[in-house]
Parts: sequence; C-alpha cells; structure tokens
Amino acid sequence: MRRILIMGVVLFFNIIFQSTLMKTISINNIAPNLLVISTVSFALLRGKYEGGVIGFICGLLQDIFFGKVLGFYALIYMYIGFFSGYLYRSFYRDSILIPTVVILAGDLVYSFYVYIFSFLFRGKLNFLYYFGNIIMPELVYTTLIAVLIYKLLHYINYKLEISEKKEASSN
Repeated sequence: MRRILIMGVVLFFNIIFQSTLMKTISINNIAPNLLVISTVSFALLRGKYEGGVIGFICGLLQDIFFGKVLGFYALIYMYIGFFSGYLYRSFYRDSILIPTVVILAGDLVYSFYVYIFSFLFRGKLNFLYYFGNIIMPELVYTTLIAVLIYKLLHYINYKLEISEKKEASSN
C-alpha cells in the first residue's frame, strides 16, 4: 500500500512539474519529458508489468490534462513502460548508462509516435524539420535530466524495498 501511495505522489508531482516547472525552464519551447523518464525508470526498477501500469497511468494523466483524445498517450506510455521492463533483471541498477540509453530510446519512440499520429496523418510531411527542431532537442534535454531523476527514483525504490523487506520479515 505504501508503494502505491508513494508512486502516486511521484506521478502527481511529475504531471505538475511537467505542466509548470518544465515550461518555465524550456528552451525554445522544448522541455524534458518527465513522464517518459518516470515510466522507463519504474519499468527498469520494477519490471514490465509495473512499467506498463505506470506507463498507462502516466499516459492517462497526460490525456486527461493535456490531450485531445483519451487513450492516445496512455497507449504509447504503456507500451514504452512494458517493453522497457524487459530489461528489469538485465543490468546493474546502480549503473546510469543503461537507464539513460533506454530513456533516450523511449523518448525517441514517443516522439516518433506523436509525429506519425499527430502530424503525418494531417499531411505535415516535413519530417527533417520536426526531427531537427523538436525531436533532437527534446531527446538531449530529456537525457540530461534523466540522469538526475533516475538516481532519485532509484533511491526512492531502494528505500521502499528495504521497508517492504522489514515488513515481510516482521510478519
């Protein structure tokens, strides 16, 4: 129960920061994607099923607060979380390289889906402009911020695992 409450608080703060603080520190209207960072981080720390659930919740929150169609972002984030979670047991958790690369890949997948379904289907075919002016700056910015946020989420997960082990051993 504690894990659900703390993860809910983390996601709540992410959506608040995504819509307020990140807009104020944006560069040329490009801000890091905290929801991709959180989704991939939790997927890497907890596995594919929790990653998919967290991704779905992150996407649903983005759909509710910022989206035009309910479920569009929820589906994207759910897939990113689920497939990122396949690496759950494949790397050393304290390492920052693998999570950073997976977050970069998740943000790239997210950006391509948004381009395809939001721009390409509306006839806006200038992919090189979109890639150079929106996707690449967001990838760089998200990757740089991801190093700090992943360490914070890793610490929170570590503390939760310790408290869960203490609870399990006392029962």
